[in-house]
Amino acid sequence: MKVVFSVHDVMPDTLAHIQEILSHSQNIAPEKTYLLVVPGLDWSTEQLASLRKLEEQGYQLCGHGWVHKASQITTAYHKLHSTFVSRDVAEHLSLPKDELMALIRRNYHWFEQQGFKAPDLYVPPAWALGRLNHQDLCDLPFKYYESSAGIYSVEHDKFIAMPLVGYEADRNWRVPILRLWNTFNTQWVSAKRPLRISIHPYDLQYPLRVDLLRHLRRATEALDCGEVFELHGMEKVTEN
Repeated sequence: MKVVFSVHDVMPDTLAHIQEILSHSQNIAPEKTYLLVVPGLDWSTEQLASLRKLEEQGYQLCGHGWVHKASQITTAYHKLHSTFVSRDVAEHLSLPKDELMALIRRNYHWFEQQGFKAPDLYVPPAWALGRLNHQDLCDLPFKYYESSAGIYSVEHDKFIAMPLVGYEADRNWRVPILRLWNTFNTQWVSAKRPLRISIHPYDLQYPLRVDLLRHLRRATEALDCGEVFELHGMEKVTEN
């Protein structure tokens, strides 16, 4: 099974859990593993060194919000989203467009300022992009943007819908809902639609651990975002 593999919420206090997850995904090459980093937290010199070691091993560091916590929840949609999906982590949803674009630029430049490679992929917390359209994304520095529905490529100006599975069943009522969601999405996988396996730091401690490990075992080929678009006949755009 072809997959796109990402580990969310890489933060100073989750690094040990991230390492545990990576120990269970050794059949997926580091170069095809996206680590979604939250930059705007209190990173120590030692923690940054741990991130740098992961990058040196080949893992792809990516942008994932700024502090992973909404500063305000003002819209009706955001209130519903917070109640049933994201709690208070969807920091994009109540921000006006100018603040949102500034947040994403700040995220991108943090990697450069810390001496990391420039990241290709940006994934908003809870996959909620907020008030941004495709033109807005083209004005921002990342090459790819992921939402709950799929991945958008700036260079191709193309969005590809892709199945997604998750395991963050930290409440009993989430278990049947997520299991049903995952069952539906795994049935949607095809040669051109890899399964996005998205893991959060504490998922190995939750009831869907068995499902998570089963999906990892079924992963026979991991793809990066560029390879996903190549599946659809879109070669990398080159400048003349």
